[in-house]
Amino acid sequence: MAKVRTMVLLMTVSDEALCSTRRASWFARGLLFAALTSCQSPTSELTGLAERPPLDYSVLVTGGAFLQRASAGAGGTFASAADSQTTRDEPVSMADIVAVLEKGAVFQRVAKDLDAHRVEVRQQLLSRRTSPELLDFLQSARDGGFDLLLVVEELQDNPIDAQGINGRWPVTLLTWLLLGVGMFIPDHTFECGVTLRVTLRDLQTGAVMTDSISSAGPIDLSLVERSDTVGIITSILVPPFWVSSDDERVARAVREVTQRRLLLSLARELKSEPMRQRLRERGVAALTMGRDRSLLVDAAESLAAIRLRPLSGQGAVVPGVAAEFEQRLMASMRREGERFVYEATLPDQLDRGAVQVLVSTIAGSVASGTFLLAEDG
Repeated sequence: MAKVRTMVLLMTVSDEALCSTRRASWFARGLLFAALTSCQSPTSELTGLAERPPLDYSVLVTGGAFLQRASAGAGGTFASAADSQTTRDEPVSMADIVAVLEKGAVFQRVAKDLDAHRVEVRQQLLSRRTSPELLDFLQSARDGGFDLLLVVEELQDNPIDAQGINGRWPVTLLTWLLLGVGMFIPDHTFECGVTLRVTLRDLQTGAVMTDSISSAGPIDLSLVERSDTVGIITSILVPPFWVSSDDERVARAVREVTQRRLLLSLARELKSEPMRQRLRERGVAALTMGRDRSLLVDAAESLAAIRLRPLSGQGAVVPGVAAEFEQRLMASMRREGERFVYEATLPDQLDRGAVQVLVSTIAGSVASGTFLLAEDG
């Protein structure tokens, strides 16, 4: 009888130990899954961003993310100290910048300046001298139906700073002990301090209305991202967070993450509510449109003229229709403090596509906005 009780007790203890091991194993797998899925993919981030209303502007993108080093003789994430020609490199391409602005629906309309021209435009704007060439460029942009100029000013490069093991090492250790792996946990942190600066400029004078500086922030890398084959094999015997990193692989991984984060940060910053507010405050007039196609103009000066300019989906507005809309808008003026507020419903003839609304004040200043009209109004 005692032997039976002993066997039952041993079986119970064995079952409890097995269940405990299984629970620990599933817990470790859960931690591994959480670590691998903690970073939201760029596609999902842009999808969420695109669901928010775009800024009501048609924007021409020029300039370029050309490298600017933090100090002479210092290495960088994208440029080495020995390579003096890399200051002309463009690690974040203009095509990628325009693509992320389009996918994130940051503006109503986005277009890229010609490659042969955008380098010179950037230099002319940085010099702060109003040359005939610059004035011609601004006029051509206005003729093209754009409201603002987005200038990619520079990419400030900095060396990669290895900050060592981060707070995820317990997760790495647990998955390594229970599952035999841990190489996929981002347990080392690196920071490069690379920044991307862009400005939004007025198309009348080229003056800066607001600027934005994007950064990548700290970057966590797993063993498979920061080490080579020897390091991965070593992790069979040694916890992954104790395995040393390969400098070349770290540099490549940090560059890839930095490029992606700079683009996402740029799109989020440009589409943020503070950016909308700054553009409203610093513009000559703020133009907004409600769901009922009612155009609201909030101006610092009284208006002298209004112009409707269809950009797609329809032809020119009938002169009589445009004149009638202008009269209604001008007659709706009311004072709110020191501001002049106008409001009127857009003509029914404008039933689809993009339309640009331009307003001119009595002082000769011009502001504009671009709106996308649905067929159902």
